[in-house]
Amino acid sequence: MAYCRFCISFQTTFGGGGNSTNTLSIVVPCYNESRNIHTFYTKALEQITKIQTLNPSIACEFIFVDDGSSDETLRILEDLSCADTRVKFLSFSRNFGKESAILAGLRASRGDCVVLIDADLQHPVELILPMYEAFYTQHIDVVYARRINRDGEGRIRAWLSKMFYKVYGLLSSVGLESGVSDFRLMSRKVVDSVLSLNETHRFCKGLFEWVGFEKKCLCYHYIPRDEGKSSWNLWKLSKYAIDGIIGFSTLPLRIPLLIGGCISGGAIVYGICIMIDTFLYGNPVQGYASLICLILFLGGLNLMVVGIVGEYIARIYEQSKNRPHYLIKKKNF
Repeated sequence: MAYCRFCISFQTTFGGGGNSTNTLSIVVPCYNESRNIHTFYTKALEQITKIQTLNPSIACEFIFVDDGSSDETLRILEDLSCADTRVKFLSFSRNFGKESAILAGLRASRGDCVVLIDADLQHPVELILPMYEAFYTQHIDVVYARRINRDGEGRIRAWLSKMFYKVYGLLSSVGLESGVSDFRLMSRKVVDSVLSLNETHRFCKGLFEWVGFEKKCLCYHYIPRDEGKSSWNLWKLSKYAIDGIIGFSTLPLRIPLLIGGCISGGAIVYGICIMIDTFLYGNPVQGYASLICLILFLGGLNLMVVGIVGEYIARIYEQSKNRPHYLIKKKNF
């Protein structure tokens, strides 16, 4: 998906404890968002102006993260940094993915709180102010946004999304609300907690939920993209869903054990019934077609079990290589 995750890190007197520099750091991971950056930047400045009305002493800086974009995103960021000295940027050597871009943005942030938001404007920028108000006045560590409808999505994609949240809730001990997104405000202590989790396959929605802390939800309706086209197809969404489920649950490894036990018990009972039917009534053993179907079913089940185990082993292998989550090609800070 052409996306741009917008992380706003706020440093205020109430976040993170310790020494506060009272700085608002805006971190923007970008992927092929050349047509949206200027509009997004302008609307973000409007929100910053309102925030400075609430807290006049707060300072501001921008940190853009180019996730190996293939369009003019990097050039636009360079021009923007020349026009505004508060703008900093870093560019990946290639596209490392949304999770790596978010990680780089969180690592670069230095504020007392961080807001993540899409720059395609499908997440309402206007929610940044009430998020900050909840953090600044109520001292809430996490203020997250949840989409309450799926208008604008295809029926198949909407149904699959709903099923993912249901399956994820059944398999994982870390629950996710349907429609929850990466759009959220987090205090510095929450950001530091997320950064301490250095796993290779990152599923940020799950990580944000796993670390806990006090939360508040803000709801919003579907907003169509301003410019560009999403690159999140069903295949990428499926991979993302698998990462989320396997990263936060070992139950898939236990399910085949339960299924195997049920099949074995059913086979024993069925075998006893066949023997009784043969010995008492003399009926010949039948079922060539059913036997073939049973063999194919068990063969497919075995392959599925091997595949599940393989997914977990693959993640152990990837983690053991200890490769960095991303490589930086260029930056101006």
